[in-house]
Amino acid sequence: MNTKKGTFIPQDAEEMGYHEYLDYWVCKCKNFEKLDGFNASDRYGNLISPIGAEYCRCERCGSVIEVKSHTIIGINPNPDRGRF
Repeated sequence: MNTKKGTFIPQDAEEMGYHEYLDYWVCKCKNFEKLDGFNASDRYGNLISPIGAEYCRCERCGSVIEVKSHTIIGINPNPDRGRF
């Protein structure tokens, strides 16, 4: 799906992994917050201000994640980075 800012590809919902020893949520590409990390995004993976963000984007693979459920909902390999 082309949004006016980037390319979002919806995917079947997939829950992120959790590493108990490190106490981190882990993306399917094995990224977590201390490696490449995640940035606040809109539903389509375009970067936004982190205040009140409901989604984030994996900076390694581009997966778009719903924050409350830790569920990967799609991917945006080419997001609009705006001023962030």
